[in-house]
Amino acid sequence: MIDNVVIEDFKIKIALDTQILSYLLDKTYPTLNKFVEKLAESPYVNLICSRFVTYELLGVRKLEHYLREVHKKTVSSNGTMNFSSALKYRYDWSAPELDYKDIYPKIKENIEEELQIINDDFGIEYEDKNLHSDIWKPHQDLVLSSKISKEDSLVLMSSVFPNEGYKEEYLIFLTNDEGFYNGYCHDKKIPAIDDIFNDNSINQPIAYKLKDLTTPLTQKKLNLLVDAPEDEKLKDYINKFLLEHIQIRKNNLLLGKTIRCEAGPEISQNLLCFKLEPDKKLVKDIYITIVPKDLEAIYNHPTKLSEFYSYGRIKSFPYSPDPSNEKSFKISVQLKDEKGKALPEDIGKRVSQTENLVFIHPDSME
Repeated sequence: MIDNVVIEDFKIKIALDTQILSYLLDKTYPTLNKFVEKLAESPYVNLICSRFVTYELLGVRKLEHYLREVHKKTVSSNGTMNFSSALKYRYDWSAPELDYKDIYPKIKENIEEELQIINDDFGIEYEDKNLHSDIWKPHQDLVLSSKISKEDSLVLMSSVFPNEGYKEEYLIFLTNDEGFYNGYCHDKKIPAIDDIFNDNSINQPIAYKLKDLTTPLTQKKLNLLVDAPEDEKLKDYINKFLLEHIQIRKNNLLLGKTIRCEAGPEISQNLLCFKLEPDKKLVKDIYITIVPKDLEAIYNHPTKLSEFYSYGRIKSFPYSPDPSNEKSFKISVQLKDEKGKALPEDIGKRVSQTENLVFIHPDSME
């Protein structure tokens, strides 16, 4: 009974800033492209970019394609492009080698194709709502209370507060903008930045630089600009990165991680064994959800679980382990299908693999 009914509850949203979209289109950093492609393949990830990022991207790509066309025109005439001159004329789009009005249809077509590539090839969803009025107050406060530019502030706020009345519960923001990152992540130790988000009831996005991606719990690092891990190692890193964020995001439902059962193989085949997290209490009559470490299909157990064991049947609930007794954190429970029979062997083996995440099913909390 493996399904995806509640997989939306465990998804991680990852927003990309404007520069990253441009890198992806130009394939500037191969590992970054592989990283985003693998994220897009995961059922546990939503890749997004805000409306303002789309607006910015149009300007960035317009200039990029224009300068390329100026360079191409110069080279075709056996000349050498004067880059300082080209940059000088970029503001009025009238370089002597090529006026923008003479090339705009081609540039317009290229950019429209690129916008389609971002969605089709990378699975990045565009926010389809216009910037709303409620965003302006927190945007203004962030600009005036920090070193963050008005453009970077609007990119961030439009990502975490995309629609009127809707704010992201948990958002990862990827950037390669050193100035923004320093202003947001280093200076947010200043109470003013925390206060802006708190006063506006907005959850602070978790920002990462491309060159300093870090798993949040184990602090394992990856530089997406220079590192070139093999595909399998990159996939393992991504799984660890996502699993740790899922643990943090759904911590209120987390019970623990699966461990090897100490019972004999005949018994352990029908058991789920996990180590209860130190700060958790175990209650009875709950449904459980298991997020597998390979981040494939989620498992929702079809029946409520009432009988739990920790070196003997647990008789009193809620159950709290004894901090001085390591064994008291080890919990086991028998898994059965709707008819009270053991789970099919392939499913039982899969969900009981070590290091899977065990959660209380969200519906158990209603």
